[in-house]
Amino acid sequence: MTDIQFQLDNFMLYCSSKNLSRKTLASYEQTLKLFMLYLKSEFQIEEVKKVQTGHMRHYIKYLRERRKYTGVAASSLKHSNNPEGRKDYKSEISTTTISNYVRNIKVFFNYLYQVEKEINKNPMENIENPKVERKLKQTLLPNQLKGIFNYFESSTFHRYRNPVITRLLLDTGMRIGECLSILPENIDFQHKSIDVINAKN
Repeated sequence: MTDIQFQLDNFMLYCSSKNLSRKTLASYEQTLKLFMLYLKSEFQIEEVKKVQTGHMRHYIKYLRERRKYTGVAASSLKHSNNPEGRKDYKSEISTTTISNYVRNIKVFFNYLYQVEKEINKNPMENIENPKVERKLKQTLLPNQLKGIFNYFESSTFHRYRNPVITRLLLDTGMRIGECLSILPENIDFQHKSIDVINAKN
């Protein structure tokens, strides 16, 4: 096992101990494995201490030039995921995706620098995330919202529950996971407020 592989495994154990979601863990692992493959193939780097700021800048450039699904974290995934069968196969990687990759790699090196003290200098310190132009999502019109709520029935508990959840999400902007984790003690009926526990932001 190489040094960088050991550090990745250790990082994943650390993240698992913090009860991060499976989606977040999978995102970290996939991003970091792809970065490790790039470092090994392009610079023959297998130790975290040898990673420099320039390597990350080269990787960002590589991602901008690379096409979707042309790189996989493990060769076995190529057969099971069938990337060639995707409609967007070999299309450009979006700036949002690249920004997510950079963010995940930063988390890993922050962990190595601040938590484990494995490296003396953080090579990601001066790396800025690619600027993402956020597209405003089209909001639903009042008659569309009315149509949604007219669709619900309230004859049984779960049919009454679903429109209540939908309205709560619309009115507060909370995430579905935050909504579903609400317990009776989190609700203050007197002041008409809800205490959201473990909110993401």
